[in-house]
Amino acid sequence: MKTKLASCLHLAPVLLALLGSSPSTRAQNATTDFPYTVSFELGFAEFAPGDSITITAMHGTRDVITTNETYCVEGVYTLASADEADLCFYATTTSNSGPTPVDPRQRVRVQKGSGNFRLVKTMGENGYLHLSFYPARSGGSFGGIYFGQGEWVRREPWGKATSQPSAANSVGPIPAVAAPTSASNPNQVIFDYLGDPVSPPQSLAPAYTRQGLTDAIQLAAQNAGVTLQRVEIDDSEFPFLIGVTSSDSDYEKLVEQLRKVPSYEYGGSVGGHTHHAFNLVPYHAFPSEAAQRIGHRLTLRMQIFCDKIVSE
Repeated sequence: MKTKLASCLHLAPVLLALLGSSPSTRAQNATTDFPYTVSFELGFAEFAPGDSITITAMHGTRDVITTNETYCVEGVYTLASADEADLCFYATTTSNSGPTPVDPRQRVRVQKGSGNFRLVKTMGENGYLHLSFYPARSGGSFGGIYFGQGEWVRREPWGKATSQPSAANSVGPIPAVAAPTSASNPNQVIFDYLGDPVSPPQSLAPAYTRQGLTDAIQLAAQNAGVTLQRVEIDDSEFPFLIGVTSSDSDYEKLVEQLRKVPSYEYGGSVGGHTHHAFNLVPYHAFPSEAAQRIGHRLTLRMQIFCDKIVSE
């Protein structure tokens, strides 16, 4: 099942300067800024065919992974499934604290092929660290690997209660290997992949509420000079989805107007000539700890919503 993913922001100039520096300069910076070598365990991993992420070193302001400390991860990636992607260093948390600020040093735009990376993250709260690929345009993760120390290593897909034995501690190059799936219960494999629904953040921006989305669609239709036969909002989980019924040509005009609104990001729809279901909430508005689940669930939700509109 394909998912539509959202883009990460462009790199800050300081990170571009780091990436453009020589290996010896980068090594010196890592030693100065992050004096401790950090041991880690690898956890659950899943990648598109041909993709991989290998961690070659981890350093930090402390040798244990804890809150209010900063960590630098270096490694090698291979991207074969897309022309470009954003490689990001995030932490999936279990709290419902809403969106958290993202340091530009946590992500880098990479091109198809192989290369080196160096990413930096400050731990604002405990969470499951992971390195993941995100499409350069929009949507959730399409592959990545969890790692960390002790209980904060995610060893199973979200939604699976049991845990596997932990990997050995390592600070050397360890290739990411996807966890095996079982054919004994295909439905469970799907459930594990999708994970649980995501609740709206407590500080939900007005533009992403039911009313905000409804107003945006009506204004876009007015500006496009089209009449929509039907507009519905699915607010069963975050992000809320929009469903419309219109002629094919009117829908194209509607989308043209929606692309002009800075608050939104249109990444395509599921539907046919007269019915469409789509998301307008950009990736940066997703709670960081739930972005992967949102990406896994998004396309299927759009398909279900569109089928519902057609059948009613």
